[in-house]
Amino acid sequence: MLVARRARGIIRYQSKTTLPLAPTRLGAGANPAKLRVMARRKSSTPKAQRRPRAEIDRNYYFGDVLMRTGAAVAVALGLIALYTPFTIRDAIQDGMYAYLTLMGVFAAIGLAAYLTGRHLRHEATQWDFD
Repeated sequence: MLVARRARGIIRYQSKTTLPLAPTRLGAGANPAKLRVMARRKSSTPKAQRRPRAEIDRNYYFGDVLMRTGAAVAVALGLIALYTPFTIRDAIQDGMYAYLTLMGVFAAIGLAAYLTGRHLRHEATQWDFD
């Protein structure tokens, strides 16, 4: 013998009185239960958060290494310039462009290393959104 189970859902005997909501990009209307939450005013800027400790340590360490590298390159270039018996003006007049190019490339590498290290050290000691 078969026994029919009773339906547990809500039975509607009349048609809906509200108009269907306008479709959105996804094709579904807005959820009325979430409209109140969606309408709340949200802050325009997110709160500042501290970076993970590993990232702070890594930025601080590599920033320190790069700053020292840049300073060491600057000292080495200064010592080379003092050791050579001619000045930059003499090198230009004699056409020693290979020497000038080499000194300029190492000066650019030293400056880039120093400024990158300074940037990393600054990021390691500051909060986000500073």
